[in-house]
Amino acid sequence: MTNLRSNFAGTFYPANPHQLAGQIRQYLDQTQKTIAHPKALLVPHAGIVYSGATAGFAYKQIEDLPYERIIILAPSHQLYHRALAIPIAKGVDTPLGHIRFDADTITSLTQSKPFILDNSPHLQEHAIEVQYPFIQMALNAPFQVLPISVGDINGTDIKLGSQQLAHLMDDKTLLIISSDLSHYHNKNTAQVLDNTTLTHILHNDIDGLIGSYQRKAAECCGLHPILLGMAILNSLPPPYSATLLHYDTSASTSFDDQHVVGYASIAFS
Repeated sequence: MTNLRSNFAGTFYPANPHQLAGQIRQYLDQTQKTIAHPKALLVPHAGIVYSGATAGFAYKQIEDLPYERIIILAPSHQLYHRALAIPIAKGVDTPLGHIRFDADTITSLTQSKPFILDNSPHLQEHAIEVQYPFIQMALNAPFQVLPISVGDINGTDIKLGSQQLAHLMDDKTLLIISSDLSHYHNKNTAQVLDNTTLTHILHNDIDGLIGSYQRKAAECCGLHPILLGMAILNSLPPPYSATLLHYDTSASTSFDDQHVVGYASIAFS
């Protein structure tokens, strides 16, 4: 097995390591740690100039904590599939260095459905890749990553997948759910849609989120990662609490308030 490479360095985030580290450091330093030891984070995944500041609010919460395994759930933007796809690779190289994948866990999970070994959804997928430099900057201790491309899975697969992943969730494991919110509405419409989406997530209202999404009253590109992440968290005792750390839209940096994308950071503890 070889390593995955950074396909979006130089586009979604700087390829120069000093510039990249400096930009993420700025985002982390502009906020404060308010959650002691999160079980999970929901983070955006747009280009760093658009959603990096919002992501910084989430990653600040894990700064210097001793997580050893990071599970990342993300949608597949470029390739349609109906599984939980894990790459066939030893790790990934970013401008900030090498990240190892959790090989033992990958071998165990991919013995049964809905997990599969498949590089294809990962090769041109920014939703996972843009998280790597933030994790590298936030954590000082060695860690391994379990990157999962969440396809168009059904309720049975969400149940099966969440049960298996919940067994991995200990004090040294962090779950990251990668999703942006509404896309390309005017700012006022985006805020209404995003408020509905976030209200369902913050109140652990899975059925409400599905219903609103189907009625187009809520919008997010990572619906299945969010549903899977919430199912994992609901399998853990005691019931979790969700805290909205930051909300913004692309209008803050693009200055276009007619075609915006919504971003949020949430900590689950």
